[in-house]
Amino acid sequence: MQEKRTPVFQAEDGSWGHITQTVNPLICTIEYKCHSGFPSKEEAEESYQKSQDAYSSQIQQLKKSRKIPFTFSEYLDYWFREVYSPYSTSKSTLFKYRWVLYQIILPHLQNDVLLNCVSEEFLDKLLDSCQGYCQNGGYYAYKLLNIILWSAYQNNYIPEKEFPKLKHYPDPQHKSVFLSTEQIRKLLDQASTTSSYLEILLALFCGLSTGEILGLKYSDLNSKEHTLTIQRLCTDNRAHLDTPTFKNLFGTAQNRTLKIPDFIFQELSKRKKENRLILEANPDTTEFQDYVCLGATARIKSTSTPGTTLRNITKTALLPTLSMTDLRHVSAYILAEMGMDIESISHILGHTKLSSTIAFCCNFPDENNEIETALNNTLDPVFEIQGSLGKEVSHAQGKMH
Repeated sequence: MQEKRTPVFQAEDGSWGHITQTVNPLICTIEYKCHSGFPSKEEAEESYQKSQDAYSSQIQQLKKSRKIPFTFSEYLDYWFREVYSPYSTSKSTLFKYRWVLYQIILPHLQNDVLLNCVSEEFLDKLLDSCQGYCQNGGYYAYKLLNIILWSAYQNNYIPEKEFPKLKHYPDPQHKSVFLSTEQIRKLLDQASTTSSYLEILLALFCGLSTGEILGLKYSDLNSKEHTLTIQRLCTDNRAHLDTPTFKNLFGTAQNRTLKIPDFIFQELSKRKKENRLILEANPDTTEFQDYVCLGATARIKSTSTPGTTLRNITKTALLPTLSMTDLRHVSAYILAEMGMDIESISHILGHTKLSSTIAFCCNFPDENNEIETALNNTLDPVFEIQGSLGKEVSHAQGKMH
């Protein structure tokens, strides 16, 4: 997996080097090479600047002789900044395209070419490199490049709009389900009558996984600070196990503290009362009394319980079938529509790699600003469930534990 290029870098032996761009006028390509062995960063930076000056002169001459204003990489950047961004109506789609372009496509260019010299062989090599970056990276790069190259064709920068022999990257086997605001309201209306309502809220509005939810203790939620701390993960809780299996998250990216909405604590208060009745009915089972998610036998709920309840809810409400992971995707989607950056979303979701978050967010639907419009700084008019619902969606400003 390639990392994003840094023009000036320090090698393992302590010496310094830099990336250089050189023009090959015969085949209209721009090649990237490393120039290393400098004793100091300052000398590497000075050499880099000289190489850039030489490159700028060479590339301008080549563009002029070929009557084309862009290299391939330059047009990708131009398209995003000048053609697409000013007219985008969806923050989440803008978010998705930005990260596909700047984290998947551009860092994986082995070389550059003049825009009108793009070939199927060139694109195939690029897409193959993108595929290795994150799950379905080739597919998402393929989709975006089709959009951008169509734009280039419409503006007469490239001679053809299709590359029939280009390697095709199939759709991901699992695509997350995204609901409209009206569908989310129906989901929550139906879920509010079930014993898994709190679990569904934690997945949808806090981005927690099922294992993280089932691992929660009352002490992990601070009503005064409006925070939730994820400290453990329930990895296995099948009915035949005497004791659930937990993973300690301390010191990992998953061990995080998030700001969460008021309505979570309102539901937590109800859950405490329900759990108290369960414990009274099962006086011999007290080892899990500090945990939030208790089942009817005073044991922690099975890892399959929230998902099964969610499927039943969607069936009753005539909604598309959802998984708990789908709710995490919707949570990330809402955050993106609110203008949250990828690093903050990655922290909220507890991802250990940014590439995981990028793959996660590449599932976002294209150009749908319905949620953004309905949010209008508060989730109240969208979901109409309790007077305070959504007034503190600023849980996105989560802090590291």
